[in-house]
Amino acid sequence: MDHRDRGRRAAVRAALVMGGMLLALAAVYIVLQLYAILGRTYQTETAISASMEDTVPLSGIAMFDAVPVQGSGSLGYLVEDGERVTEGTVLAEIYTDPAQSTQREELDRLDRIIDLLTKSENSVGSDLALLTAQTRTALLNLLDQLDTASYTGMSDAIDEFLLAQNRLQISTGQSSGFTATLADLQTQRDAAAAALEGLQTITADRNGYFISTAAALPLDLTEDTLKSDTAAALSERLQQEIPTTGSDLAGRIVTGFSWRFYGVCDLDTAARFDGVTSVKIRVPGKQDEALDATVTEVAADETAGLAKITLECRTINADVLRLGREDAEIVLNTYEGIRVSKRAMHIVDGERGVYVKYGSLQRFRRIVVLFEDENYLLLDPEAEDNEVRLYDEIIVEGPNLQDGGLV
Repeated sequence: MDHRDRGRRAAVRAALVMGGMLLALAAVYIVLQLYAILGRTYQTETAISASMEDTVPLSGIAMFDAVPVQGSGSLGYLVEDGERVTEGTVLAEIYTDPAQSTQREELDRLDRIIDLLTKSENSVGSDLALLTAQTRTALLNLLDQLDTASYTGMSDAIDEFLLAQNRLQISTGQSSGFTATLADLQTQRDAAAAALEGLQTITADRNGYFISTAAALPLDLTEDTLKSDTAAALSERLQQEIPTTGSDLAGRIVTGFSWRFYGVCDLDTAARFDGVTSVKIRVPGKQDEALDATVTEVAADETAGLAKITLECRTINADVLRLGREDAEIVLNTYEGIRVSKRAMHIVDGERGVYVKYGSLQRFRRIVVLFEDENYLLLDPEAEDNEVRLYDEIIVEGPNLQDGGLV
């Protein structure tokens, strides 16, 4: 009897062990299936409309049609860099006492306040709705300048807001005007101006755009020198310290409406200029906006393996006038199309394409590439063989990609 009981208990234990093993195998199978389903992650990006630039780097020297403005000593400039001046315009005054610089700043401050308050009083009869709208617009503009850290436009934005606020207060009776304040300010202004009378000044002897010595790189080079340089000579010049003019230069007046950029590059880069006449030029950190320019010369030096590229630009501003020896970007072309990540591209049956997510399905769509860089592809939306459309959800990464597969 004991023998039979022991046999039954052994059988029960064996059955329990087998059942436990089957349950364990079933659990492992379920976990694996859940992992395969839930762990199958896909990264997608939306196909958007974008533009991409075909650019080449070009080191060179900017050259302007300019005449020197002689002057030395402690100079206080009365015109902004890049400002258009005419013959006889007072460009700077020469200080003989350090206090005169502070007095000039005080005079400029008083002139600004007087001008602001004078304009503020010219609001009698103005429509209140218009004044309220102007105040709101000025406040929003000031907040926008603060938000974008545009400190160069901060001063004008503050004046615009104060002017609108003052006009509104006068029109609504909150202020009776600034007559007494203006009289006091005018007295202070006259005293500050009297302290600066008799100073020696520097004036413009011709029309043009002024740039101070402190703002510009005073290259001691002539246009003829750069024109006659071969590619090899220009390359060597760029590797050396370029001499500057002496300390008796107050600035320059740029008399022309265009400037040239003499650059040097290797022959492969120069080949990209073949047949190109219109380009854009920018200097990151100095002139960030790409300006229209014309390719006037591509002179190859086969022996040196270099080429000299000459560009002409007809845009003059304060940022441009500060240019000297620079590392520029030349935009050869700008393309418009549909941008997708380069990681999304696959080659299937010899055709380039991407997988697009439609609901829970993957679909392979052929692409026609207009332009590409190291990160993105720009697709031609007008090409007949391009099957990707704007705002398609492109699968950038994911397992088991196949046309008709589940996501």
